[in-house]
Amino acid sequence: MKSKLVIIFSIFTVIGILAFFTVKITNKNIEEVYKKGYRTTFQLLSEITDNYIKRDIELNRIEINNLKDRGNNLLQDYLENINAPFNTDLDGIWIFGDSLIRRLTGFPELEEIILDFYDSKLKDKDYGTLINIEGKPFYLVNVVGSDYNILLLSKSTYGEAGGITRVLDSLVLSSNLVYFSILDENGSPIVYSSLYEGFLPIEGEGSHIITTPRGKIFQLEEKRNGGSIVAGFSMELLERIIAINRLFLIFTVAGFTVFLGFLLYNLSKSDRYRIDKEREIRHLEEIGALSSGFSHEIRNSLNTLSLLARNMKGEQGGILKEEVKRMNLVMDSIKLLILSEIDKKTIDVDNTIGESISLVDNRNNSVEIKLESVTNLKIRGNRALLVSAFSNIIKNAVEADANKINVQIRKAGNVIRVIIIDNGKGIEKDKVTKVFEPFYSNKRQSGLGLYLARKIIEYHGGSIKLESGKETKVDILLPIKD
Repeated sequence: MKSKLVIIFSIFTVIGILAFFTVKITNKNIEEVYKKGYRTTFQLLSEITDNYIKRDIELNRIEINNLKDRGNNLLQDYLENINAPFNTDLDGIWIFGDSLIRRLTGFPELEEIILDFYDSKLKDKDYGTLINIEGKPFYLVNVVGSDYNILLLSKSTYGEAGGITRVLDSLVLSSNLVYFSILDENGSPIVYSSLYEGFLPIEGEGSHIITTPRGKIFQLEEKRNGGSIVAGFSMELLERIIAINRLFLIFTVAGFTVFLGFLLYNLSKSDRYRIDKEREIRHLEEIGALSSGFSHEIRNSLNTLSLLARNMKGEQGGILKEEVKRMNLVMDSIKLLILSEIDKKTIDVDNTIGESISLVDNRNNSVEIKLESVTNLKIRGNRALLVSAFSNIIKNAVEADANKINVQIRKAGNVIRVIIIDNGKGIEKDKVTKVFEPFYSNKRQSGLGLYLARKIIEYHGGSIKLESGKETKVDILLPIKD
């Protein structure tokens, strides 16, 4: 028992360890695959960003140069006719001498901000830049003349339709990218897009896993051209897969634990059963030995009584003979109980049943016994025991006041079927299941005849069944081979 327990626990431990490391290695590999995908996406974004920025710079340069040319032309027109109106699609125009001398603007409420920016960044500089007004990109260009400056404000149609920020916004909304930004050398965002407004954690160069209230984020940061590029990727899907794998491990271990408990329970139960059976076998062996001794001694006494009964006349002699006969049946049943196996030979079924019929006490031929048989049907069995079994069944029918008994022998595949039908008074339905029990009788007999018949049939590997109605039918099946 202990060795079995050790083996079972060892197998369970090995399976548990294998399951644990399988899930752990699987989760690690999945995490590496995801991180590799994040790094690939990061590199692609970096290249896309570089290309867009280069294009932005070139387009901005072209746009600013075009505005400078228009500014020179407008300033020349102004000097030629100071009072002439401006016919232009620009969003704002300011002309300065020593101070502001002419304005034409579509943003009067923001003029102060624009002019402050001019005073601090552009005054007396032949320069243009891209600025943001109310979330939209505008070009602000200053053109310096000999005595005058002209400041031009024009909406950036390129930035409105296809700038890098809009591309990043689209990626953030449609992928597992949480944020992306290009930082200058001071760490200030030049280009920035985030799924959550104002959310841009900076951990430093390299890769980092950041825990936030919105879940874990895998961040990548890379130094580039004096600044850096930083991106954060959601790990929600990865965490979900890892959680499912861990849950699978828990259920697997729990399942194996339940199975182990069930196995141990059945093992202990079977072990107890084996011990009980061994004890029972020893007990039966002891009973068998005692029964053999008792049977031998009792039969000696019965033989003596039988001799005495022959010399006795009258009713007392008849009673003694019947009691001796009944006790011999009891001894036969005890003998059958202690048999472990029986001697078998090839016997003819037809002759065996014919002999059984001849042994039945059919006084004055008052009972018609009909045999329907098939010749040359042979089985392996003990002739004496089978004759005893069949004669007991037929005798039981005679004692039930039957005047017709039909015995049919048939072959059905690998079995011989013997059917014994009588028209006696039958057996009550609630007592049909009891007739094969030992010492059961309603005729003041020993109650061992049908019990012995059942035991003999079962010793031959067969079965017996009784049905009772208008007729009583005993159906016996015996295998042809052992």
